[in-house]
Amino acid sequence: MLKNLLSRYLVYIAYFLGIGMVSSGIVLMPFNMVRYGIILAIGLILFSTGSFINEVILDKKQLSFKERIKLIIVSLTLAIGIGMISGGIAHFKESPSYVAILIPIGIILSCVSFIIKNEFKLSKKEILIMTTILIVIAFSANKGLTFGAQHLEIDQTGGDIFKMDM
Repeated sequence: MLKNLLSRYLVYIAYFLGIGMVSSGIVLMPFNMVRYGIILAIGLILFSTGSFINEVILDKKQLSFKERIKLIIVSLTLAIGIGMISGGIAHFKESPSYVAILIPIGIILSCVSFIIKNEFKLSKKEILIMTTILIVIAFSANKGLTFGAQHLEIDQTGGDIFKMDM
């Protein structure tokens, strides 16, 4: 039982630490490409490794080489999409115009990745409905965030974290 507890806990650490690092890396990369690019890469490695370990080792799913590659790629796109949303929400003030694009793309990317990763089989009608919903949500998010970026009193030069004396 202890081995199971520890291994599952470490997978959750990989998932959530990975997502946190992906979120920061994606949204802050325009401010320091090297630093946040490294953070993003480490986050993607953590998240995809956690996903692989959870599916293949802990849940003992018998996946072919092709299915394992698909799992890793879809885990990466899922992490990037979720990172776009969470990082965008957390750092709207640092780069509101960038976030106005980032969050809607993240919504679409994470939802599509989730559907693929979990192998939901949608009918043509359901695909059309889902696509319409995603487009409406993404468009609305973009317009709302763009409005906020243009009309709220937000410093467009990097927000609070770049003004701290360290």
